[in-house]
Amino acid sequence: MKRKILSMLMMMLFLGASLVSAQENRVYWGPKVGVNISAITKSGFSSWKGGANVGVFAMYRYNDYLGLQTELLFSMMGANFDGGNMHVNYLTLPVIAKVYLIDNLSLELGPQLGVKVYDKINVYEGVHIKNSKAFNGFELMFAVGLGYEFKFGMIADVRYGIGLTNSIKNSYIIGDNSKNEMFQISLGWKF
Repeated sequence: MKRKILSMLMMMLFLGASLVSAQENRVYWGPKVGVNISAITKSGFSSWKGGANVGVFAMYRYNDYLGLQTELLFSMMGANFDGGNMHVNYLTLPVIAKVYLIDNLSLELGPQLGVKVYDKINVYEGVHIKNSKAFNGFELMFAVGLGYEFKFGMIADVRYGIGLTNSIKNSYIIGDNSKNEMFQISLGWKF
């Protein structure tokens, strides 16, 4: 099931980029890498944890004011808590609307679909639980941030994302209203 969904997500990303590629100077694509700082919302439960994100993006600029950017990223998220931490890795597909404020500075906002590919809970000393089944397999977030496109090809963006769905299953006592929360800083190169 996950393979079919992942294949479908990748196909949508590259099909979308190829359909609009006939319009020169408006379609860009490239690699992207960055840092995530994430937590799981639940008062007193978790603190921020660092991770990485890496992947590709495709961007279409409609005019001087509007654009659309889709990405396919491997994103390391999770949280720290007293006595341990949680690692939750996702394959994410953000679909970001870009509103250009000044030249190459844009306001970015849109949904982000995530498919969990790995989880590990470290509790106390030496106790590790892999693929714990405590986390939901899919996640939906809403992201908002700022992006900048440099004239020499580099792009940079800073985003904040909040989960719209629970990241931990409701059957667990801590799962009620536990959503991913993240700050993301990324750099990319557009071709």
